[in-house]
Amino acid sequence: MEKNKTIDKLLCLLIIICPILDMLSFIFRNTFETNISPSTFLRPIISIIVIIYIVIKDKNRWKIIAVGGVYGIYALIHMYLYYQIRTGCSYGTLIHEAQYLVNYTFMILNLFLFMYVFKADTIKSLQNSIFIAIAIYIVSIYIAIFTGTSSFTYPIEQMGSKGWFESGNSLSAILVLSMFIILPLIKKAETNKQKIIYVSVVALVGIFLMTQIGTRVGLFGFVLTLGLYIFLEIVFSIIKSKKINKKIIFTGLGIILAIGIVVSILGSNTFTRRKHIQEESQHSFDETKQEVAHLTGDVLTICKGIVENTIEDGYLSEEEEKTFLELYEIANKYNLKSNDQRLHQIIYNLLLVKNQHNIGLIMFGNGYLNNFRELVLEMELMSFLLNFGILGFALYIVPFLAILIYSFIQIIKNIKRLDVTCAMLFLGSGFAYILSLLSGYVFFNSSSMMFVIILHVCLFNKVQEMKKENS
Repeated sequence: MEKNKTIDKLLCLLIIICPILDMLSFIFRNTFETNISPSTFLRPIISIIVIIYIVIKDKNRWKIIAVGGVYGIYALIHMYLYYQIRTGCSYGTLIHEAQYLVNYTFMILNLFLFMYVFKADTIKSLQNSIFIAIAIYIVSIYIAIFTGTSSFTYPIEQMGSKGWFESGNSLSAILVLSMFIILPLIKKAETNKQKIIYVSVVALVGIFLMTQIGTRVGLFGFVLTLGLYIFLEIVFSIIKSKKINKKIIFTGLGIILAIGIVVSILGSNTFTRRKHIQEESQHSFDETKQEVAHLTGDVLTICKGIVENTIEDGYLSEEEEKTFLELYEIANKYNLKSNDQRLHQIIYNLLLVKNQHNIGLIMFGNGYLNNFRELVLEMELMSFLLNFGILGFALYIVPFLAILIYSFIQIIKNIKRLDVTCAMLFLGSGFAYILSLLSGYVFFNSSSMMFVIILHVCLFNKVQEMKKENS
């Protein structure tokens, strides 16, 4: 298909409007107190226009349609199974579950589009789009904070600030992952004015993530990303010039000192939040065992109801009842903390798959929102495998993993061509999986998954460029 610059611009626009759509969604939902958001319908428009254009123009249109059919068939089977095993404790409805499948299909659709459209000579426009989007994110956040209109990251405890956005964890993931793209741009800035703008935005992002948002992803993610970048600059400087660049080292030490001063003066909502959680966990009590509880109060209530046979019919399946009791036994045996919900979730979901013992559910998934609200699996990579099945994992995650593995192989083969930008793109792509596994809200969020897509697309084109230069 002949290259069309309009497509490039449309997809770049899709990135730039991510923060605008996120704010629109938050403001609309809170104003009208509804789960419906106009961004749900507005966000796919550009992608749909581009895919229709490609299908019409491309000679391989039937292959594209066939691939789309595979995702459609999987979704129908998954939804049918979800409907069959849904019980009263299910956190979501059929429509809610379908929304997640639409989002994941949208994610793969965009991965295909960006891989198809952007090549090495147009990657710079993608990087610029990411920077503009992040600038909009961070400026709007500070406006919200200074005007006193920022929402709380943790509404119940009224801790942390996240501007006019829905999820503090997904916002943290977006800002941290973007740093893997933006930090290398500082050194490549064509003018001092451009460099100052880059540094200013990074500084504003860093201050916000370390002191205001209150998430571990924000604080530790930013420090880790910045530390990796400084380390890579030092290593590649030594490799290139065969000597230590003192300027880079002193700059790195200065940044570390600045981080310590900023956190000391402004404090960090992350530490405040963690301290609060530790205090709250000591107040949870298990009346049955007459000791500090190792699960949340709501889960303990369900376990007690199962034992005393007071759970209403249809609220839990036999497999779910058995799994709740097994979770209770394990939590007490290993003295789990009542506030460690992600650990509770992974144990429960693993046990549930074992107890269901159903090949259809193993292959197509037993439903992301088919569990009790506190036990919905937030650890996305595990959720893809357990709640969406082996086929769901293959359809939605393997395409990304294939790019990462291919890039790693090419980096090893062309190691002499490796530079800081490529290393940061590879580490950023890999870090997305770590965040997705440990924290969540990466692949499950429409905007953060766009940044994951851009990281993989930029990485793929960078290693292709290395491969070409080495041939």
